[in-house]
Amino acid sequence: MNAPFIQNARKKESEEIINQFRKEKQFKFRNNKIRQKLSEMPININKFILDMERFDGTLKKYPEDFIVEEITPEGTVLEVGKEIGFEDVEKWHGSFIHFTVEKTNWNTMDALKQIVRATKTKRKNFGFAGTKDKFAVTTQRFGCFGLKKEQLENINIKDIVIRDVQKTNKKLRMGGLWGNKFTIKIRDLNLSEKEIKRISDLKLDYVLNYYGIQRFGLIRPITHIVGKFIYERDFESAFYTYCGTPINETGDSLEARQLVDMGEFKKALKLFNRGHDYEKRLIQQYLKYKDFKMAFTALPPQLNSMFVNAYQAYLFNEMINKRFDYGFDELEGDILEDNTPTGTLIGYDTKFSGGIQGEIEKEIVERENLDLKKFKIEDFGNFYGTRRKMVTPIYDFKSRFENEIFELSFKLERGNYATIVTREFTGNLS
Repeated sequence: MNAPFIQNARKKESEEIINQFRKEKQFKFRNNKIRQKLSEMPININKFILDMERFDGTLKKYPEDFIVEEITPEGTVLEVGKEIGFEDVEKWHGSFIHFTVEKTNWNTMDALKQIVRATKTKRKNFGFAGTKDKFAVTTQRFGCFGLKKEQLENINIKDIVIRDVQKTNKKLRMGGLWGNKFTIKIRDLNLSEKEIKRISDLKLDYVLNYYGIQRFGLIRPITHIVGKFIYERDFESAFYTYCGTPINETGDSLEARQLVDMGEFKKALKLFNRGHDYEKRLIQQYLKYKDFKMAFTALPPQLNSMFVNAYQAYLFNEMINKRFDYGFDELEGDILEDNTPTGTLIGYDTKFSGGIQGEIEKEIVERENLDLKKFKIEDFGNFYGTRRKMVTPIYDFKSRFENEIFELSFKLERGNYATIVTREFTGNLS
């Protein structure tokens, strides 16, 4: 009488064994593919302007050690702790308001979430000119519409100060800034008097215009890998690279990513904490639609674009490394911006340089086996490509050594990275 029951039990057990075998085989194949990409595409920021012996030091020991003050298109520095006094427009149409946000240990997006919550409005009502990192003291302009001045002036959020609320008829758009002023302290230096004098006398007028580690991921430098998989339309590998693929994790985060790799999505959701909101969104969207490409629709469009932008940035950094051996003075065939040679951010509308720089650009396209038309990614975004200076000037550079602290102060145009300046002294990317 128990024969059918035993047969069914054995059949079920066999199916489970087969399914587990398939899972492990799929995991091994997919993991090897992802790990190979990680091995082939390490962070490629490895050339220096200064020919010097670099020193160890601690960057960002405290948020106050990294001050970033946004500079408006008109050249006004949004100084920490200072009211600028922006004037309201004479005839306000009742639409737009701009305001300065000073924050400590808040990145732009998290601060914005709190402001949206405090004003009981929607994210789409707000904009900003540029993003700022978290572990720092930063100032920047935000814009909004559909709100009253009083709603902003009455906000009370820990470590966020709102000032210079201004009525205007202009929408604040991404990129609507000149750049940023940085004041950076490097601590825990063990230097001799000779070394102190040497670094204090150094001047830095320009720097290699690398995309910084922030573009690729400080803790998990995988953003460009995700971007390459998206370019290849391999959304499954992109998903597992972002949500799985442990690199430096420990504890629950490590276990959650391991569970993702084995397809145990529901178990992984229980282990991911609040700091992994985007991973959770992706997984939940996949469970809903069972489609890896659809899963990415759960993320903000800007974040999805950032993946492909990071791959473009990785390729641009490759160009800097290859051009380095030829120098950055103008060569025949260069496309110039402000009398400075540029490299291409490869996209579907890329225009190649001539001469040596053109050869470098085409060599990278050939090595990566790129089809430029594929940078138009259906239902995802069109990445047309542009050009970027290969070196960038540093303005108002000052340095001093006092009380075992090396302090740097300088200005950079938008889109440039302060950590590319500090690494000239410490060699560190962060």
